[in-house]
This record gives sequence, structure tokens and C-alpha cells, in this order.
Amino acid sequence: MDAKKFGAFIAKCRKDQHMTQSDLAEVLHVTDKAVSRWERGVGFPDINTIEPLADALGVSILELMQSKKIDDTMIHNDVANNSLTDTLEMANKQRQQERKTLLLMFIIILVVSLIVLYIDLSMVIVDGDFISAILFFIFVALPFIGLIGGIVMLIYSFYRKRKGMFYKQTLFIALCLLMLPVIIMIFMFIMAMSGGFPVPI
Repeated sequence: MDAKKFGAFIAKCRKDQHMTQSDLAEVLHVTDKAVSRWERGVGFPDINTIEPLADALGVSILELMQSKKIDDTMIHNDVANNSLTDTLEMANKQRQQERKTLLLMFIIILVVSLIVLYIDLSMVIVDGDFISAILFFIFVALPFIGLIGGIVMLIYSFYRKRKGMFYKQTLFIALCLLMLPVIIMIFMFIMAMSGGFPVPI
């Protein structure tokens, strides 16, 4: 699929609907910068945005994917097949990009985790106290990993939103990771108040 042709078609249809980039962005719940990127042929919208985009522009999904108006009432099989191929190709590219980005973020979080674990293991070697090391990991390392992972995922979700891609799932993961330190802190407080076991300071 030609990104420039696709972008030019979006721009033309948007103008035909007497919409600004901001108007279209508001309808699709993306930023006007995302719409601008599509129209300049810099990237494609998220696959989940295709149907709402077609509706907003007053064209069919087939017309949007072919980047041209189709006047014939009878659509030839090869046109439909090409449109389906383009859609699948777009979805495949987005999945590949998503996997690469998630892998990169996983590596970053893993490296940070290994550094924290190394510090934890160093304490075990120095002190020889395995219980303290376990408590350190649960009450210090895990919240730290959750905080770092949550911040990374949060930044990535805002990045996806700015690009006009589906971001709610990434945002949900980010919020769950950020809740991990809060849950552990609440648990620490309850255990400390009940005198269940000593909490490392």
C-alpha cells in the first residue's frame, strides 16, 4: 500500500467533508498530529481506526484501502482481494512493529530488574541473611520494577496515542504495573501494623 497515496486520499476526503485535521482527530480520538502524519504519508493509522476513519470520511472501507472512490455498484473480485491484502499487510506491519517495541521495553525492564537482583544478591553474599534478601526483593525490588515498567509502558501508551494507534491496552498494562508498588506498600503497612513480620527499612 502506498502511504503517500493513502494520505492524499484521506486529506481529499476530509476536505470534501469540510473537516479540519483537528475535527477529524476529535472524531477518531487521536491527536491532530497523528492525522497530519497520515496525510503526509509518514505512517498508517492503527488497524482499529480504519472503520471509524472510513465512516468519518464518508467512504467505504474498500474505498479507503484502495485510496480511491469506487463508483461501480459491482465490485470486481480482484479489487476486493487487493483491498483485503492491503488491510492484512497493514495489520501485519503494525503487529510486527508492536512486537519489536514490546520486546525492546521488555529488555529494558529486564536489565533494570537484573541490576536490582544483582544488588540483592550482593547483600546476600555480604550479610549471609537470605530472609533479608527475600524481603528486600519483595518490598524494594518488585515495587521498583513495577514503577520503572509502569513508567515505560505509560510513555509508550502516550506515544501510541499521539501516533493515532490503539493505546488503551498498553495504558491498562501501565496502570497495573504502577499499582504494584501501591499494593505492596499497603501490604507492608498492614503487616507492620499487625506485627506479622519485620519490614526492611
